[in-house]
Parts: sequence; structure tokens; C-alpha cells
Amino acid sequence: MRGEKTILGVLVIAVLITCFGFSEVHAQVPYTIWEGTWFKTNLVFKGYDRNLGGTPDWLPDNGKTSLFFHIGTWTDPNGSIEGDETFAAEVYHNEDTGWEITPLTLHRIHGNPLDIFIWSQIDTGDFATGNFTTGVGQRITFLARISGKMDKAGTSLQKGTFKTLAGYEIQLEPFYYVSGDTITGNLIIPATFCTSKTNQQYPPCWP
Repeated sequence: MRGEKTILGVLVIAVLITCFGFSEVHAQVPYTIWEGTWFKTNLVFKGYDRNLGGTPDWLPDNGKTSLFFHIGTWTDPNGSIEGDETFAAEVYHNEDTGWEITPLTLHRIHGNPLDIFIWSQIDTGDFATGNFTTGVGQRITFLARISGKMDKAGTSLQKGTFKTLAGYEIQLEPFYYVSGDTITGNLIIPATFCTSKTNQQYPPCWP
């Protein structure tokens, strides 16, 4: 029994040391670890277009497309206030005319550097002015979770995921469109991702 207690004590101490080590590494990770990172994501949308030609009033419009998110500068205006921190970011979306870039702000809600809850909203036209006089404009809103895992050395990100918890899009003229949106994807490392000739057409691989 004495030997078993000794072994148990050693195991408990080993677990505590391991947990303490993980906590120390985790505590040292800053939010700026995400600056300059890329996510390759899939956007799945399920919505309706206004049928301007007659009945029915609305026609289903469902589909999916690829998006690339580029995370920029982390800003914490007041270190003592939670919820005012932001990441500047860009989303790259492939349209009929080619890749387009839309700047956006990711607002931190809660979490820690390796598990962040954020929200963002992109407004154009009447949504941006708030007047709704022209009938033209678009709003895209989403709530998402960004999670990451560090390498064994605790110096750089090894893995990461981007997943929306909720999201929608509303578009006025000329389409009158509304949809529920889901965005999911993973962190990519350009140095690895861009070694494939197929991937060199994508934004993270541009010179």
C-alpha cells in the first residue's frame, strides 16, 4: 500500500507540473499571435431572392463559395475594459470580375488568445448611412469563434479554426436578397500552402 501511495503521489505531482506548464505557456501567448495569419473558409448560404417578375414573391437561392480571411493589427484601446478590443481584417471573396477585398473589423466579445469569440458587421449603401433613401445597400453580420493551438515550443500557431455561430446577409436593390450564412475554415500557413501550384492563384500566395 505504501508503494501504491508513493506512485499515486508522484503521478499527481506530475499532472500538476504538466498543467502548470501548460498554463504558463498559455498565459504567455498574446492576442497579437494572430496578426498576419490567414484562414481559408467555406461560406454556405441559404436564402431567397425577390422575384421581380411575378409569383412566387421569393425564390430560393442557396449555394457556397470560398473566402480567405487575413487577420491584421490587434488593438486594445483600454487594457482594463473587456470587449473594446479589435482586430483589423480583410476578407477576400471571388466575384465574377475576380477576387475582391473587403475590409472589416473583428470585435472581441470574450475569451482568451487561443479561444476568441468575435463579431463583425459590414454595411454599405443605406445600411452604412442609416437613411434608407436610395434603396441600395448590403449588410453582412456574423458571430464567430476563432480557436488556435500552439506548437510544442509555444512560439507559433500550429493549428487554428474559424467557425461562425450565427450570421446573415441582407441586400437591397437590385437583388432584394436575404440569407442565413455559415462560415467554417482552418488556419493556413502560406509557406506550406503556397508550395502547391494549384494554390498559387489564391490571395495568400500573391506576391
